[in-house]
Amino acid sequence: MLIALVAGMALRWTKPQEPEQLAIEGVVIDARDLPKSVLQGKQLPPPRPEPVPEPLHQPAAEVRPPPPVEDTKARERAEAQAAERAREQRAKAEQLKAREEAAAIERRKQEQAEAQKKQAAEEARRKAEAEAERKKLADAEAKRAKEAEETAAREAKARAAREADLQRQLAAEEAEGLALARSGVKDEYRALLTQAIERNWIRPPSARAGLACTLYVNQAPGGAVIDVRLGTCNGDAAVRESIVNAVYRASPLPPPSDPRAFERRLEILFRPTE
Repeated sequence: MLIALVAGMALRWTKPQEPEQLAIEGVVIDARDLPKSVLQGKQLPPPRPEPVPEPLHQPAAEVRPPPPVEDTKARERAEAQAAERAREQRAKAEQLKAREEAAAIERRKQEQAEAQKKQAAEEARRKAEAEAERKKLADAEAKRAKEAEETAAREAKARAAREADLQRQLAAEEAEGLALARSGVKDEYRALLTQAIERNWIRPPSARAGLACTLYVNQAPGGAVIDVRLGTCNGDAAVRESIVNAVYRASPLPPPSDPRAFERRLEILFRPTE
């Protein structure tokens, strides 16, 4: 360690010392900036010209040699091929669009044809239904007409039968009535009726001699008077009313001695005795 220390000191003594530099600050002043009192009697130096900046160095344009003719033709061929491919793509796109439009038109035509077909079928179905309904109504009308005709024929036949029965009955009654009339039973029955009415008649003061009135009387079985209507009569209103009231007071009317002489509708000539 001692040896190292001695060697270091020896080296320091043998190295030359650098001179010390003093730091001096200075300010550069332009004489034109000095006050006039300092510049009295002194001639100012002419101003120094401004330094002109040197032009920047522009590199010379690179001159490229023209491309070879073969490269130009290859580029032109490539451009032509690209243009041809573009034209082909446009043509394919136009063809595809045309096919799509044609397919759409064909679909519309088919749809229209189907719609027309369905409409025609629907119209035919409606016509068939209308024709069937018309035929059904016609058949029903013909059936009703036939039934009405048959009903009318049956009614006419029944009416004819009833009329024939009535005619036979009337003929029988007439024959019976003639027989009764010949026997005097009917005259006796009418005399009984006239006597019953006269017994119940209250003579009004206006009644005169020769009174004669026709009475139409409807009676029920048993002699009960149902209705009285006065026909020709030569009496005044009071006499007429008194005779009608007498018929109702005589109800029930006396029965005939022979039940066959009984009549529902009676025509009685009322002639009271003096």
